[in-house]
Amino acid sequence: MDDITCPQCKTLNQPDADSCNDCDSSLLVGKLTSLGIGVLPKGFVWEMRPGDLSLGRNIANDFVIPSNLIAGEQLRFVYQGKGFSLLDVEQKSRCTVGGRTINDATKLRDGDTIKVGVEEFLFNWSGADAREVPRVDPLANHLQLMLGVISEFHTSLNLQEVFNNAVDAVVRLTHTKRGYAFLVDVRADGEMELVEVAARRTGGKALADEDPSGYTISQSIISQVVSGDEPIVIEDAGAQQVRTDTMLKFKLISVVCLPLVTFNHRTGKKRVMGVIYCDSPMPTGELPKHCRPTLQMLTQILTATIVKWQNYEKMETLFNTFAHSAAALEQDLAVVQKDIEMLQARVSEPDGINKISTDEIHSELQTLNARVNTAVTSLGRLQANQ
Repeated sequence: MDDITCPQCKTLNQPDADSCNDCDSSLLVGKLTSLGIGVLPKGFVWEMRPGDLSLGRNIANDFVIPSNLIAGEQLRFVYQGKGFSLLDVEQKSRCTVGGRTINDATKLRDGDTIKVGVEEFLFNWSGADAREVPRVDPLANHLQLMLGVISEFHTSLNLQEVFNNAVDAVVRLTHTKRGYAFLVDVRADGEMELVEVAARRTGGKALADEDPSGYTISQSIISQVVSGDEPIVIEDAGAQQVRTDTMLKFKLISVVCLPLVTFNHRTGKKRVMGVIYCDSPMPTGELPKHCRPTLQMLTQILTATIVKWQNYEKMETLFNTFAHSAAALEQDLAVVQKDIEMLQARVSEPDGINKISTDEIHSELQTLNARVNTAVTSLGRLQANQ
């Protein structure tokens, strides 16, 4: 979610702010409460702040439901000053408000029941000047987000989706504005090189290259994380008195860099296989105490998922090589069989013009021997790839 504009004084506030920094008005204008029908527990609450909000399976949504029965982005809550209207983004008539199917933008009223797939929610509107909306335990929200992350990782169709989802999750958890994922590639000369595999911005969108001449990120911080395998979290560079040349040049205030660490059980050694880097020109504010363990858990899940996908891709390559070798062997054997049948036919010919001579038999046998050797070579490739 983007920064929140206070309905009273129009001041910009952090996405998770409860009250306006300037006029102290409440920014909690409503809530969605799960009725416990589906994967979400009964009584689970999502806070609603003034601004457009999205609900769906993908982690980039404001409200994440880890269920394959929910579309990537299923619903959009459009803020209209004195309430929300609801849009069915999927447009497959699977969502209702008060029992009525959503076809166009539907104005929500306090006490409406929203059904999406098998999930059901109670919508309550309070407004910025009404009674205070009960606070939600942020740990419960983070755990719910982690369920969404795990679900997305397991249903990802390829490794690129895994990287995108991971960066989206870190950007969201840390309230930064953009993020990158890099893998460490060791070149033939032994030098390490960072390869970008994902570039994202808030809202789960791809990040275009802002500067063709180079990255506008703190590469020194990335180097520290790669060499030291420990995360670096800078919530407010001014307050923490941590500034690099790049941070000063590009006016970066908040930086989060997390290592993706693998562990070799045979050697007992750790290796940084990549990093997730996120930053923002604004302070993120102090991250909740449970946020850091959540980030650590996220990187562990991501690392395990990457290794799984890399092993899968290796097995897929091996299978394709095996299939190609098997097809070549089958073709070689078919040619050998055909040549043997032709040779037998010519040997069986009565004396005459088609009768094969001894020299010709010798020549044909040499040809057959060469083709058999080719088939043996193909068989050897198959055995080597097992």
